[in-house]
Amino acid sequence: MASILRFFRKNPPSQILLSRDASHEATKAPPDEWRILAHYSIGPVKYYLYRDDIGGARLRFVEPDPIDEKLLRDMAAGLVQPETPEEKYFLEKALSGYGPLYPLVIDSHVEDIAVEGPGRDVSVIHRLMADRWISVDLRLNEDEVDSLAIQLSRKAGKAVSLSAPIAEGLTGEGFRVAVSFSRQVSRFGSSFVVRKYPEKPITLGDLIASRVISPLAAAYLWMLVESQQFILIVGSMGAGKTTLLQSLASLIPPFYRVVTIEDTPELVLPVPRWDALVTRPKTPGEQIEDIGLEELLKFALRRRAEYVIVGEVRGREARLLAQAAASGHGSMTTMHADSPEGAVLRLQLEPISLPPLFLTLIGSIVHIKRLPGPGGRARRRVFTIAEIQGDEIVYIFKWNPHEDSFEPDVARDVVERSESLARARERIPDVTGNPVEELEERASLLERLAGEPPESFFRGITRFYAERYGSP
Repeated sequence: MASILRFFRKNPPSQILLSRDASHEATKAPPDEWRILAHYSIGPVKYYLYRDDIGGARLRFVEPDPIDEKLLRDMAAGLVQPETPEEKYFLEKALSGYGPLYPLVIDSHVEDIAVEGPGRDVSVIHRLMADRWISVDLRLNEDEVDSLAIQLSRKAGKAVSLSAPIAEGLTGEGFRVAVSFSRQVSRFGSSFVVRKYPEKPITLGDLIASRVISPLAAAYLWMLVESQQFILIVGSMGAGKTTLLQSLASLIPPFYRVVTIEDTPELVLPVPRWDALVTRPKTPGEQIEDIGLEELLKFALRRRAEYVIVGEVRGREARLLAQAAASGHGSMTTMHADSPEGAVLRLQLEPISLPPLFLTLIGSIVHIKRLPGPGGRARRRVFTIAEIQGDEIVYIFKWNPHEDSFEPDVARDVVERSESLARARERIPDVTGNPVEELEERASLLERLAGEPPESFFRGITRFYAERYGSP
């Protein structure tokens, strides 16, 4: 109770954004029925996805009538217990730190929230209109946006000010926030983006079920993962690189030790021996050493790990990761590139400057794309999977856009094309003598696990390793 009272003394209602500003009045009534595309409720809040006058999609939410502020303080202090869903909702909203954005935060359909400045429509990416920003019937005034920018940076363990106007990090709920404060670097005033992540991790089985990748291609990558080869995932922003990276990491044998290195922690691995390292930027005005990806990667190589995963490479740390692969560590990472050829070019240019000999250490380059789909909804597909064989880039898998299928779909064809699979057979102990049968067996297991809950998927992978190698 004491901590809650301290919270309200430091954050009176005006600061925790309980205001009833006129700019929020648009959310008090549903749109005309004929405009509504979809509607649903979360607790006492009603949500409407609808068309505006020019045919664009918008989101409106309707909250219940506000409760008395004295009652809210009494409930926060523990003097009174909430008796209705409405009272419980407003108490949780007041304590959340998200203020007027709280209805969007609790909406599982909303993946990203963006505020470009005061007096502008809040924008979201909504799963029913996937991968396109739509406007929300909500505008915040300057005080509200400034207050939220400060509050969000605090929730991520950072601080923004006029001298340090930008911050990014992960909140306690697991949301990634990127904040700019005032007009120091942002033309229109404070702004921020909140990227939400699924409550349950997305598995490789989920990606197979949603046709992002085929069971055969997933089985091929599984063998490369188990044999500790260097896998590079490339694509544009928002293509699903990190999701694919995390899903592949779940295939790492449970008896391996894994070190992950990230700027902002996003990966959540189900492996039992996981060491998560995060960079530390220098704080303005303080004598704190900057610890970047390159320093952490050097440190990780001394921590007796079978696998080293870097969330994303942009510079010299890519050379160190290649050296880790050369020394026998399994390696995985992501990179912004529009094709395997583009990735190879980036690796050879400054600031990475990876020597040509090191390129052959890459077991596979996986290119994932976000593509337009039916009804305006986007879909993600593993577009190509390639290997560097000598001086050539050889495509092992390609997505067929006309049939929405992956080629080849026969294990024998994959074995004939791939040199990395041949290396995998040499590195995996007790692998069956027939590589075609091995690939088919793994593809069949992944297909059976497709769409299963994360717990069932991880249990199936663990059982596979236990039956083959014994319990770890």
